[in-house]
Amino acid sequence: MKALWIILLFLLPLSMIAAEDEGDEKILDTIKKIQEEAEEEEEEESVWDDDDEDSCAGCDILADVCFEIFGELFWQYATALRFAPFPYAEHSLFRYSTLVFEPGEYGKIALLQINTDLSIHFDGTYGNTNRLSAQLSALHFNLFNQTFFSSSHSLTNLSLNGGLSLVIGDFHLDAFAGGYKITGIDSFVFSMGLGSRMFLPGGFYMDLYNLNAFLNDRIRFVHVAATLNYTVWRFSIGAGYNYNSIVDVVYAGPCLKISFWL
Repeated sequence: MKALWIILLFLLPLSMIAAEDEGDEKILDTIKKIQEEAEEEEEEESVWDDDDEDSCAGCDILADVCFEIFGELFWQYATALRFAPFPYAEHSLFRYSTLVFEPGEYGKIALLQINTDLSIHFDGTYGNTNRLSAQLSALHFNLFNQTFFSSSHSLTNLSLNGGLSLVIGDFHLDAFAGGYKITGIDSFVFSMGLGSRMFLPGGFYMDLYNLNAFLNDRIRFVHVAATLNYTVWRFSIGAGYNYNSIVDVVYAGPCLKISFWL
């Protein structure tokens, strides 16, 4: 029995060192792959001739028609949307939001959430995600920042997005698009995604966030986070799962999250 314990005491530090080395190598390989793909994309763009300036004839007319049809309806919805001071706020008649068509102030028209989470990937790497979400009636904006790190190396991305929201009572759905930048790419690339929240009884709510960025039609970056959260005053604590695919290299694992509502 003593011999078994001695063997375990030797193997445990060795396994931790091996995991750290594996994490460093994984991040370095990911950065190298991103740079190679970015260089290949620049070469393809340099030989591509875009001489079709009128490829979307009639798009302006279609956009004008859609605006005429849906613009007034969206405006009425946006001006009627109100939020609680913060989710599950005391003395509020609703958990999260409501529609008020009578004139006058009732609730807030803007809401801000800041959250950060830490994930472990069981491969020598870890992840830290920070997200700032701003809601101005039915307009949505979010700033997304994420860092993957090991004992000696890191890989960072940043994304700024804006879009529209569908908010009905305790259900919230965002659709947004913007720009995305990651270590190894000099400029921003196109990004788009969805986010949703479902506010449940007892102070709990589900939070789902998905962001996709595209280097080209073959290479993309995918970020998905799903958490179950519990709210205490303006703070929320949660646990869930964080999945990321960076040029087909996966960083995934459980996460713990802290949020603040303003």
